[in-house]
Amino acid sequence: MGKNESQMPKILLIGPLAGAESATNIIGGDKVMMANTAHQLRLMGFTPDTIDTSGGVTNLPLWKIRAIRMVRFLRVVWGVASKCRRDQIVFLITPSFSALILASTIWVICKITRRPMVLRITGTGLIQTYRTYGALARWLADRTYLRCALVYLETHELCRFFNDRANVRWFPNTRDIKAPDRVRRDKINKLIFLARLEMDKGLGEALEACRHLPENCHLTVFGPRTSDADFSLFDDHPRATYGGVLDPAEVPRAFSEHDLLVFPSYFKNEGYPGSILEAFQCGLPVVAARWGGVPELVEHEENGLLVEPRCAAGLKAAIQRLLEDPGLYRRLCEGAERRGDYFRNANWYDRVAEELRNLRRQ
Repeated sequence: MGKNESQMPKILLIGPLAGAESATNIIGGDKVMMANTAHQLRLMGFTPDTIDTSGGVTNLPLWKIRAIRMVRFLRVVWGVASKCRRDQIVFLITPSFSALILASTIWVICKITRRPMVLRITGTGLIQTYRTYGALARWLADRTYLRCALVYLETHELCRFFNDRANVRWFPNTRDIKAPDRVRRDKINKLIFLARLEMDKGLGEALEACRHLPENCHLTVFGPRTSDADFSLFDDHPRATYGGVLDPAEVPRAFSEHDLLVFPSYFKNEGYPGSILEAFQCGLPVVAARWGGVPELVEHEENGLLVEPRCAAGLKAAIQRLLEDPGLYRRLCEGAERRGDYFRNANWYDRVAEELRNLRRQ
């Protein structure tokens, strides 16, 4: 350890780490956020010590799934209890459905060890989760994890719902894609779909919408396969092909080679999708479903077009509109670049780093 590194403020960063991808370990938005947070904290002068909460399970009996989750929970709790005394701040990244048990338990450990806890809840599901709590669960949430020193929420809607809590901050998903030089085109020929291949990511609607586009239009689908994906939809499809899984380093090049992102997701916890942020930073507009946090990110007719979820006809009509209106497409490309720049990492992590330093000084 270098002389300066030993004096850097330490953070115990808890969340899903991106390991080797497999059928039970699909790389998704939460893992990208965890990796990005660790990287940015290092740049800001912190030394993150990580604990992995990932480990998805599929195609197993229910009792085995529960047993694996319990073992994982105990492993995380033991790791926090053994490490948090040597770390100055505990920072948990988790979706809302894991918050009641995991975040509450870690909050108790932090209270006992007198360490400040920061919570970042991903996606938009917290409102629904909180509303479905019974009286006891809501009492527990209000007196544990929602009392963390800082609670970072991804959307304005979430912040408005919890606006009576002084510890709540808006902290959107961010990216920092360096886009290769891209020749801006007036006409749309190449469409791209980039997401985990789950049906509630709008895969079926995207394929159906593109089936009857003009012959010179083609949709390339990228993303890790899941057990939920119906790959028979690609059979004899005249306008779409599956391009496999993109390495993160390949994403800017892929976006630069396409004209439009198609993102009709109605995933239940959809916040500010990383694919949209990355497309914007590469100058690509999006046609997306009006769902979750997407309408806060995609400004209709400014940097993309919004359509109703689960509606292939509406998706096709929006794409067709851009095919027929090159002027609108050019404006959306310009708006996408501006919107993408707004969500670059430095715009947000500078503030977060200062808030974390203030916690350390308290």
